[in-house]
Amino acid sequence: MNNFELFCLIFFALDTQWENNPNDALGNFLSDANPFLFADIDSADSACYDDYCKFVNKSFIELSDSYKIAKTYIENLGILEVTEAFKKTNETQWLEAAKKYLSTHHKGEF
Repeated sequence: MNNFELFCLIFFALDTQWENNPNDALGNFLSDANPFLFADIDSADSACYDDYCKFVNKSFIELSDSYKIAKTYIENLGILEVTEAFKKTNETQWLEAAKKYLSTHHKGEF
């Protein structure tokens, strides 16, 4: 998968957790990270996606590595509520959702 696809998967995982347990810190992060607000390959706040790309620094991510990379990125943000929300998605759930997402037409596929 590419950087943007992984970024979208992170957004989806966190958005699912926000729906179940909304809080301000997670909501603020999701508002900034929203990759679907505009038509281009970016986030609502472009600094959010730019920082993510600098952190990940890969053009291709193996599905098998994607959960670990996402988890490390989230932990690196240093936002406790976001980290705790992401922990509620285990690797099995992540891989199942990622396979489903990647097998359908989606924004950012190249």
